[in-house]
Amino acid sequence: MKSFAWLMCGALLLGCGGRPSAWDKSFTPASGNSGVSAAYGLTGSVAVIDQGLGRATMLRSPSALNLSAESFDLGRDLANAQVSPDRQSLFLLSRGVQPQRNPGDEPPKLMIIDGGVNPSVKQTYTLDEALDQLAIDPDNQWAVVYGGSGLVVNENELLFVDLTKPSSDPTAVAPKTLRSFGQSPDRLTFTEPLAIPGSGSHRLLIVERDQDIALVDLVNPTGDEVTVPLPSADNGSMGSSAQVAYGQDDTAGVFIGVRVTGSSSVFLLQLGTPEKGEAFSVVTNEVDVGGFPSTIDFVRTSQGLRLIALVGTNAVLVDPVTAISATATMPAPFTGIRRITAALDPQAVTTDTDIALLYGSNTTQIAYFTLGGAPGALYRSIEASDIGVAVQDVIDVPGDEFHDRKILETPSQEFFVLDLTTRQTAPMRTTTGLTLDVSPDGERVWAYQPGSPGFATVDFAKLHPVSLVAERDVNSVFEINAANGAQNAIALHFGSGYQGGIGATVVDVSNPSTATARFFSGFEFGGI
Repeated sequence: MKSFAWLMCGALLLGCGGRPSAWDKSFTPASGNSGVSAAYGLTGSVAVIDQGLGRATMLRSPSALNLSAESFDLGRDLANAQVSPDRQSLFLLSRGVQPQRNPGDEPPKLMIIDGGVNPSVKQTYTLDEALDQLAIDPDNQWAVVYGGSGLVVNENELLFVDLTKPSSDPTAVAPKTLRSFGQSPDRLTFTEPLAIPGSGSHRLLIVERDQDIALVDLVNPTGDEVTVPLPSADNGSMGSSAQVAYGQDDTAGVFIGVRVTGSSSVFLLQLGTPEKGEAFSVVTNEVDVGGFPSTIDFVRTSQGLRLIALVGTNAVLVDPVTAISATATMPAPFTGIRRITAALDPQAVTTDTDIALLYGSNTTQIAYFTLGGAPGALYRSIEASDIGVAVQDVIDVPGDEFHDRKILETPSQEFFVLDLTTRQTAPMRTTTGLTLDVSPDGERVWAYQPGSPGFATVDFAKLHPVSLVAERDVNSVFEINAANGAQNAIALHFGSGYQGGIGATVVDVSNPSTATARFFSGFEFGGI
């Protein structure tokens, strides 16, 4: 009887306008233009960002074709959200209440959500400044926060968040101001461990700014960094960094190459024995490569480590020690290069020479650049193949099963699955340009056109495509692991009007079919 009375009281409250105000806030997905996207796919869950209610709705699968939801507060004024490279964690950077008027006003913070099959908040680091840019270390050791928009902003300040320390540790967040000739950072690059001669192994953070390059030693990020001003462009104007690359070998040491805007020269930095108490010394050089390079990288050849710069139909190979260059003529004006040595044999600890994949947006050819050969030879071969369409990007495939596969993304209505071992390409023609997402286990790729009901999957084992049509337009598709070991694909639907809110179509990955798919809706009301 008491329960019945309680329910009646609740019904009367709702009928008399006493329902929570959150029911009247419509779900508006984030556009992605402000550093925040509408949804993020992780290994065991999908995060839907509901900025109207200030929360992340985590969709998880208890079992095949099942879906449940749990919501976590985002923090006030979400500025940036990113998924870790391994898709295990979601990083949420919020500005908090600005300006803070009361002691209880929420401060800026960086929250980390575990994106497994049982989502949870792993850590929440409180910050004392509202910042809006975020860089995540691929090794999950550091997060770097920078780039504020307050009344007074230190453009050269970086906040280093040590992800190996709990948020309760007062040393977990450490500020650092860079000595600078330029302004706020454009890009941050975390390097692999580098064996610097006379200094041991170091991981570096390479900070690109409009007038200089800063090198921060991640062994001691709050220590003195090394700042190197960039050379001018060919017309005498200020040069800025368009790209950085790094490489090392046992003989030549560690080098960083910088492609400078408007310059036909590549700026080289050689890291060596430390001087004056620094972690390492830097010797700089400029190498003219005969034109504006479209891209640069470091490769291992039979002659040792070389910087490669693609300039028109020339591949210019530069000895970083002597700055002497040699030119290989390419069969087409390739603009992109991807080292594929490790993809061909991930078990190989070291190899003497590299193989690179050449591609470009202005040619229908791809090529395999084998940099080995007889002692003293510049390279062994450049073997070209015409696939009939330009390639704008190369997507890596994670995991061990299909390590030798790449996805060739084209500007036309098709994409290719490339088998590096057999050097065969399988074209996947589509009715329209598609957005591609490789599954976390690296066994298939999902394709969809945002705003239309169709989506599809192609498994790498058989190259068999399965096309599906949902009942509503699809905004994104993610594959996640279910709690019982199954795998589900989640097609998200963000509607408007009478079909508004958050919906999802769940497909069993082992048997992708709309005949067995299940539709769920109303997640925007969860927890209200």
